[in-house]
Amino acid sequence: MAFTIVIDNDLHFSLLELAAILDLELKSQDHHYKPLFQKLLDENKTAEIVQQLAEVQKYFLRSFSKKSFEPSVNLYIHIVNLVAGEGSAGRATQIELLSGLRAHIDPHSPENADVLSSLEVPVDVILVCLTNIFNSLPVSSAARVDALAAIVAIVVSKNVSGTIGNIAKHTVEWLSSVEGADAAKVSGLVTAIFNQYAAEDEQNAIRFLQGVIASNKIPLDSAALVNFFANLLSSTDIYDISKYENAFDSTSDASFSKLLKLYVTGDNKSYSAAKQEFLSASFASQINFANLDSNFQSLAILNYLASSVSDSNTFSYNTIAQDLGISIDDVELKLITLISQGLIAAKLSQSTGSVVLNSINYSAPSLSTKTELVNWNEIDTLLGSWSENVANLQSIVQTLIVKRGKRVNAPPVIMSFHQQKLEAKEAREKKAQQANNSEASTATTDTAETVASFDGAETEAEAEKVEAA
Repeated sequence: MAFTIVIDNDLHFSLLELAAILDLELKSQDHHYKPLFQKLLDENKTAEIVQQLAEVQKYFLRSFSKKSFEPSVNLYIHIVNLVAGEGSAGRATQIELLSGLRAHIDPHSPENADVLSSLEVPVDVILVCLTNIFNSLPVSSAARVDALAAIVAIVVSKNVSGTIGNIAKHTVEWLSSVEGADAAKVSGLVTAIFNQYAAEDEQNAIRFLQGVIASNKIPLDSAALVNFFANLLSSTDIYDISKYENAFDSTSDASFSKLLKLYVTGDNKSYSAAKQEFLSASFASQINFANLDSNFQSLAILNYLASSVSDSNTFSYNTIAQDLGISIDDVELKLITLISQGLIAAKLSQSTGSVVLNSINYSAPSLSTKTELVNWNEIDTLLGSWSENVANLQSIVQTLIVKRGKRVNAPPVIMSFHQQKLEAKEAREKKAQQANNSEASTATTDTAETVASFDGAETEAEAEKVEAA
């Protein structure tokens, strides 16, 4: 059975509609709720209405059919917004009723532990209703954390794809607006979002939590930070975590902080020496040490190539293996990793068992903080370009010398410059000529006016002499 909700319906009509739905879904023979709500409305007993609204929440998930569930929940939310009214008291009533509704329709809440395995209402319908509750709660209410946690729990348990990315996109905005929320609960929620996102899209999940840390609007506890860094260390990709060094000590674990600092520098020897310490630490179960070992070896090779003072750009696998204490069988695989992740540009030669290094990305992990390294490849490129330009100039000069006495066209750049210079000169001369013509015209006009004035004066004088005679 489906219902249509008209948002403009007043409280009286909406309550009676909800009462009719309750009587129908609960198969009430005496139509208990419709006369009850009618009586409370007639007597204007708002407190009793609120009490009844709280009591009927338990029926939604347990007794309503999948067709009537969503429209009935939406109707209920509409009624709550109407009955709550304005002011702090109304806001408190709204939060209390919507929080109770969230708990009663959340399949993972303690209230529904006995019906979790026999739910008739589809998960996607429950998600829509929980989302509507979340959006109806005041943006500063701590109850929003619980509502969002309920949504994420369903997404995780049912592995609902394509949803967590949109949640992550707005997490900072939503949670930073909440007031008085439990910090551990917020950190746990962020961790749950990150873990689910990482299972679907590791790189975007890492960008999400990087944004959370960078925003500094949502404080993360030690458990959340350890979880984040453990994911980075366990990845098959190599990430630059040097920008988060200020957060290392916030993990509240000296061994973990030590491991992170070794990863930043790519110190494979120190890591290998202290590995037993890390394996016995409390965080060991969160780390994939096979991937971490591989990443440390890759970083060690990257550091080796970057700090090499050899005049040659060719390095044998055997030399790298001996100098770094890495199995020669692993050297080529680590070089492939460095190339595929854009940390070096090189060519591998299986026939000679060597790598020809063309360039190194000096902003790569473990290199970006080492200011003592000189990017010789970049310097070599710049010097090569400068040398080529000088050679071209020398060729032009030599050509001019050979063709001495002959008319040789200047290079296009020089000819264009002289053409612009000539046009500018002609423009100045034309402007000056116009100015001279204007001055001459003005002078002629002034002279004519002066002569006319003089003639007039003489005529007046002669007239005066005639009158005197």
